[in-house]
Amino acid sequence: MDGKVVDLSAREFTLAETFLRNPGQVLSREQLLSNVWGYDFEPGSNVVDVYVRYLRRKLGTDRFETVRGMGYRLV
Repeated sequence: MDGKVVDLSAREFTLAETFLRNPGQVLSREQLLSNVWGYDFEPGSNVVDVYVRYLRRKLGTDRFETVRGMGYRLV
């Protein structure tokens, strides 16, 4: 972010770290839920989508790509 300090919550940080450890790799919502929140996928849960939106707002919309029907990836 051009040398700027960005405050992230603990969950946002863990989610960002998960993406950074897997650059370019598509990560499913199930994988992200398991890695970041530590529980199995609930079909009705949109918590991953909400937190990806938070990261996009804080770190830039062009950094996180939605791969339709699969998940998200760090570009």
